[in-house]
Amino acid sequence: MSSARGIALACMALLAACQPLPQPFQPDSKVPGEFPLTMPIGEVSLYVAPVTGAEPPLDSDLAARVAAALLAREIPASTATRSLGSSDLTSALIEDENGRLLWAWQVARPRTAPLNGPDYPLGMTAAALNQADERTREALALALASRVAAALDARAGIPAAASSAEAVAALPKVALLPFTGAPGDGNQALAVALREWLLRMGAARVVLNRQEADYLVLCEVKLDDAGPQRQTVSLNWVLQRPDGTRLGDVGQANQVPRGTLDGAWGPVARLAAQGGAEGLRDLLARLGPPLSAKPLN
Repeated sequence: MSSARGIALACMALLAACQPLPQPFQPDSKVPGEFPLTMPIGEVSLYVAPVTGAEPPLDSDLAARVAAALLAREIPASTATRSLGSSDLTSALIEDENGRLLWAWQVARPRTAPLNGPDYPLGMTAAALNQADERTREALALALASRVAAALDARAGIPAAASSAEAVAALPKVALLPFTGAPGDGNQALAVALREWLLRMGAARVVLNRQEADYLVLCEVKLDDAGPQRQTVSLNWVLQRPDGTRLGDVGQANQVPRGTLDGAWGPVARLAAQGGAEGLRDLLARLGPPLSAKPLN
């Protein structure tokens, strides 16, 4: 490791150490009777810092392009807003022994070990990057965002490639009962997002016919006053057998500005459903494969 690289990553680690913040939409799966843990979360999931080692305005320009590329992948990201639940994406441009740039990066996630991704070789010098046109800068930002998204998915246990038909057939089947209590389009948005996350995580597949399901899932959303300008939004995901036997719950809570969720939930639904899916995945793993699951050849 070069001295420049060591200094850059040390600075990134220092930034991470200054952010001991709670995770956004951290799930808390429990069996019936256990007390749920609720945690405050932020409205922005990923803060993208200006790129260390790049001269202004290139440092902010690259960060903004990376954030936009992450948003296009439905990963909420911003260069302007850092909330209590935000993770930090910090990065640095470092010269290799041939004078060409490597783009080193790290995601500092609250209460989790920092995620250090593999360096991205740009194949150009600093002078060439400073003179690069918008198309080149956009391509570089898209490539880095793709690496960040893949690493985040891998840490969340989401397969990099789509599951085969055989693998999907082996998953437990769940049917969604009506979600209740959410303002705006929350009930529908949460159901759509949960369906996607369960399949992407390899946890379960959602079927429309309740008679075919191994398990049933519902979500109960509740809003409470948290002061003149804020509300507490609580979500309780429930896993049960088709006969109504309650197998476990996944609890989440968040304080948001009053009225924030009265319309479209957008990325908030994806964040909430991701946490819910992670907790449901854990509950399903404890139960083992259902009798209807087909073994893989």
